[in-house]
Amino acid sequence: MLSRLLCRHGRLIFLAYLLCFLLLVSQQRSIYALPALCAVAVLGWYLNQRRYRLITDTPRSRLSSAALGRVELHGRAYCHPHAVNYSPLSARRCVWYRCWRLEDENRQSLPFLRAWLGQPDYGMHSETSSDSFLLQDGEQQAIVLPEGAEVLPSHQHSWQEEGAQLTEEWIEEGELLYISARLEPLAQRSGTLDVRLDIGQKLAEWKQDRHRLLQRFDQNRDGQLDQQEWQAARAAAQVEVEQQLQEQAQSGPNLLLQQSNDGLPFLITTLTPQASANLFRRLAWLHAGAALISLVLWLYSL
Repeated sequence: MLSRLLCRHGRLIFLAYLLCFLLLVSQQRSIYALPALCAVAVLGWYLNQRRYRLITDTPRSRLSSAALGRVELHGRAYCHPHAVNYSPLSARRCVWYRCWRLEDENRQSLPFLRAWLGQPDYGMHSETSSDSFLLQDGEQQAIVLPEGAEVLPSHQHSWQEEGAQLTEEWIEEGELLYISARLEPLAQRSGTLDVRLDIGQKLAEWKQDRHRLLQRFDQNRDGQLDQQEWQAARAAAQVEVEQQLQEQAQSGPNLLLQQSNDGLPFLITTLTPQASANLFRRLAWLHAGAALISLVLWLYSL
């Protein structure tokens, strides 16, 4: 449940809180436990307050009239018409997903925490979507490149399968999204072509016809694509993307939303802008309260 409310920085702060509390309740209490707890709480307050101020200080825009640079947009999410995104665990059609598979024998160990943090470990497979999708705002569309984004999805499902715990989070097609990111014209990328933008889209399209994909790139005919064969597929996808870029600029969206280079967070949530701001404000106050309580306890113990 917490993973639906907290983005990755929040999970790291939660883990830091957990370590501090373990120090507090241990038989050999560390004199640094309370100061460390106070420092973690102050950091949590800063990170959430920063996101709250980002949302409230950035003027809301419409795609049709938005200026280039840092923007705050609210629209509906859709897959590319000919390259639908699918979650690898359930084959669910969606615009974005985050999922992991954790073997039952590792659920009570460190890999569980690493899975929750979105990091790979032994006995666990984790994957987060980096494929682009579309944001529809009125008649205008923009391509969203979610790599590096802090995503707060509204859907999560967990189930057991073949001795493993499977967890999946996703954003459904047609859902309303709030996005705080950098807006730039897609045409600026035509000279160097950042392959990460559309190579995932192209490969996702090819994966829908696995037989044809293997027939085209499985050179040793073993029914699988090894690393060399997969690189050949990526190279072929790059060639096709390069050929289609000019047509895309003319017939499709010509605006791009992606992570900013100004150091500010890239936020994607299924909450309204006001609800997103309220969430980060409440979290900031909770951390501030924790910092105050731990500071008082620390001073009292001196």
